Amino acid sequence: MFIDCSTQLTINDLNDVEITLGFNLPQQLKEHYLQFNGGVPVKPCYYAHDIDIETEIAKFSPIKYTNSSRLLEERYLDFINREALPKKYLPFVNDWGGNLFCIDLENGSVVLIWMDLGKVTEGSINFLSNSFVTFINHLGKCEDD
Repeated sequence: MFIDCSTQLTINDLNDVEITLGFNLPQQLKEHYLQFNGGVPVKPCYYAHDIDIETEIAKFSPIKYTNSSRLLEERYLDFINREALPKKYLPFVNDWGGNLFCIDLENGSVVLIWMDLGKVTEGSINFLSNSFVTFINHLGKCEDD
């Protein structure tokens, strides 16, 4: 469940964005965005204890219709044009530190990319899950300090 979502998307909206980006969006991402266009998950924290990651999601980027956040397609094209991110990573949300959660367009996995370490290298890319759905299902309530 997500709150503060942008305008509901249609298949035609997603088709338009795919034309803009020049590639097909991953199916699991499309299915999610047809239900929730951006927004904040009710359970906003991601825990990956095996690699010592605990972080809170800020807000998913909306597609096509903005409600205060920068659009997913604009963010992707900006990162690519600045050569700040490999083309195979599609950022869909960030944490409060500005680090990017991305879908690997080659295999559908989700990674977290540390953006505060300078140029993106293999060392700044952390594998989180095999799929977008698995990533979403692993979001949880934030633990109180």
